[in-house]
This record gives sequence, structure tokens and C-alpha cells, in this order.
Amino acid sequence: MGKRNRTALLPNNLPQLQNLIKRDPISYKRDFLQQYRHYESQLDIFKLKPDEEAEEFGSLITFISQVAQCYVQETSSFPQQIISLLSENYQILHPNLRKTMVQTLVLLRNKDIIPSVTLLSLFFTLFRTRDKQLRELLYSYIVTDIKNQNAKHKNNKLNKTLQSFMYTILQGQQQQQQNNVKIGGGRINSEMSENSIAAKKSLDVCIELYRKGIWNDAKTTNVIAEACFHQVTKIRVTAIQFFLGSNQDQDDDSSEEEKQLPNVKKLQHINQINKTKKSRKRKLEKALVSIRKKELQKHKAENFNFSALHLLNDPQ
Repeated sequence: MGKRNRTALLPNNLPQLQNLIKRDPISYKRDFLQQYRHYESQLDIFKLKPDEEAEEFGSLITFISQVAQCYVQETSSFPQQIISLLSENYQILHPNLRKTMVQTLVLLRNKDIIPSVTLLSLFFTLFRTRDKQLRELLYSYIVTDIKNQNAKHKNNKLNKTLQSFMYTILQGQQQQQQNNVKIGGGRINSEMSENSIAAKKSLDVCIELYRKGIWNDAKTTNVIAEACFHQVTKIRVTAIQFFLGSNQDQDDDSSEEEKQLPNVKKLQHINQINKTKKSRKRKLEKALVSIRKKELQKHKAENFNFSALHLLNDPQ
């Protein structure tokens, strides 16, 4: 196929154009700008009906995020446009498009186009969505990104900013519950509202980062301690279980891990039958090491929260 014919097909083949741009950004800049103008027109249309699936718009978002590093100046407003769309419409966006936008921002963050604190603050806000799968995706990314940000040394600036942000989420939701009681004059509604869900997931992040030894400081511990007196039952129970050294989610994971452990008796029997096989012996030794490691981790999990009590401002 000649170059002219290939170029004519590019507007209808974004993946192909994406690959060509990555190889030669200068030669295909005009093609990119054509698609970017198309994206801007689609953006204006989408803002009028943000609850539509808008598959074409989603494809354009993905395309631009893939090549944004090639045209930094031309796409300078793109990240904030996606952030604004999400923060303003996350509850009514089509699930597929909402996930596409989140993945787009993660990709831009991985390319160092978006600051970590900007993205993580948005993701904590998106915990309010009723989309459970998306919340799990956000949770996983937040924990992983904060872990990576603290891998070489403690990123105190990022940690303090996010800890304060999460504390605001927890306190804000608590205040809302109290106001509802004053207005309604009745019992506190224990149902998990959008803000309650966000507060619960934020608390889960705090606990997981403490467990991983990343946020094991006094500020984190006292944020969790405040949650012990939360109006929402699930939040209160989660915080109390943390200090008691129990974690239902962790127990469930441990049970699953135990199911996946090798059958030691079976391996020992096989090893006796095949004494001459060195690979069998190595497999048995590896299985035993794995089990000992799991037992050690379980023992640590049961006791790691005891030290958290010493970090409380007033443990009496």
C-alpha cells in the first residue's frame, strides 16, 4: 500500500496512527492535530450529555494519552480536561468511559505528565462512586503508587498531604452524619452513603499502608484512632479491629493463601518414592520454606498493631 493510501486510512485507524506517531512524531504531527481537533469538538458535545457511553470519545481519549508525551505543548490542557470531567461527572459517567478516563490518567501519571498528589487526591474523591470494581482499581493503584513513592526514602511531603486529605474525608463524613441527626432528630442512618464509602476506603488505605510499614507513624495511627468513634458502623468496626490486631479482609486472604499452599505430606510421600530425584527434594524444601514463611507472616499480622497503641496521642 502506498504512503498516500496509508495516510488516507489513518483517521479511521487510531492504533495504527498511534504506532506511527511513536516512531516519527514530527512526520505525523499534522495527523495528530487533526485527531486532537476532533477530540475537542467531541469534548464540547460530550459535556452536553455526560451520561452517554460515547465510545468514539473514549477511543480518542485513549489515543491522545498514548502519544501525549510526543506533543507535550499541544496536549498541555488535556490532563486537566479529563480530571475535570471525572471530578464533575463521576457518578453519572458510563462505567466503561469512567474506567477509560481513570486508566488514561494512570498512564499520564506513569509518563510523569501528572503530579502524583494531583492524581491520588482525585482518586480518593472517586472512592465515592458506587462502582465497586472501579473502587478496587483505585484502591490498588493508590496503595501501589504511594508504596513506590516511598520505596527509596520517605516522601514526607506527599505523605503529609495525602494523610491530611484522608483525615478531611473521614472528618467531613462524620460531620455530615452528625448534621443529619440534628436535622432529622432521629437515629443515625447506618447505611453506607457515598461519603461513607469514600471514608471506609480511605481508612482501608491507611491500614494497608501501615501494615506494609509505609505509613506507620503517629499521624496515621491517630487518624485510624479517630475512626474508632465514627458514626458509621463499618468504619468504626474496621478501625477497632485494626487495634485488636484482627482484619477480616486479611483473614480471608490468608485463608485463600493457605488453600494454595503445597500439600507437604503428599510431597514427602513422593520424595520417599523418588529418593534419587534431586528436583523432588528441592520441591519439598521449597514447600516447607513457603509454609514457614506464611506462618511467620501470620504471627506478625497478629501482633503488629500492638506497637500502634504506643503512637496514640493519648492512649488512656
